[in-house]
Amino acid sequence: MRLLHTLFLSTWFFTSLSQGQQKEWPEVEKFAAGIKDVIWDLQGTNSLKHLRFDGESFHAVTQAGQSRSQYKEHAFVDVGVFQIVFSESRSAWYFVSDDLKLVTPVNVSGEIEFKAETGTVVKPVTNFPQDIQNVVWVGGPEKTPIKLRWNGTEFEVGVKTQAWEVQKVRPVIANRRVFEFVHEGDPIWIAFSADGTEAWWLNITDVFGGHARSNPGTATLDAKTTGLPPTQNDVANHAEDLLKAGDRMRAATLLRELERKNATKPEALKHLQGRFKALK
Repeated sequence: MRLLHTLFLSTWFFTSLSQGQQKEWPEVEKFAAGIKDVIWDLQGTNSLKHLRFDGESFHAVTQAGQSRSQYKEHAFVDVGVFQIVFSESRSAWYFVSDDLKLVTPVNVSGEIEFKAETGTVVKPVTNFPQDIQNVVWVGGPEKTPIKLRWNGTEFEVGVKTQAWEVQKVRPVIANRRVFEFVHEGDPIWIAFSADGTEAWWLNITDVFGGHARSNPGTATLDAKTTGLPPTQNDVANHAEDLLKAGDRMRAATLLRELERKNATKPEALKHLQGRFKALK
């Protein structure tokens, strides 16, 4: 993927972790109000295990729900999506299910924001990816603009250096209004706004799981049985819960993450593929 490599080099200083634009739309405000005081039990994360929004800020909380630290740099990026900025080099995006029972956190190392190209007809994204077909989004630095388009079969990434060059990839659906493809072993997520006017390119370093406290997980395989590190074992158990609940999309997303992280561990990989053979 020579063109995508060129894109990464040309946008290295452009992809930043500055706080996303806070949306004031009624739909986003309704979402923010809907998750107030929900405790999210996160699966696979190293230190942030429980998260709660108090209506103003997000807090890392104890198992009992008591605040132990506060995250002031956050944004409700879109309906069902919020972002927390931890430092200049690390942020996380959280993709919440429609019923507010599940969350998919991802660690992000770089972001590029896109807007629908002037003159492009957009509509609310209720059927994904059909509703974004042939919409063109523009972003990136002024000297090296980038265009994105889903043509109905392939996802097109155009980069203008001396002339426009286009790379086509075959993405999978990773989450609600999210495409995923892999570049040099690392996943790229392209997330689209609910109203169809914006898109975000996210360089993903980790994919986790999570559920609202009112929707607890039930899978209990231990790390000794699965051969996975404890944090990855938590992700695998969450993926099993998703699969049992019929949520194949999110389960498959977590399975791909686990397969990437265990690509050099044949025994753990074999166990994963056997456990989740229904997703193949």
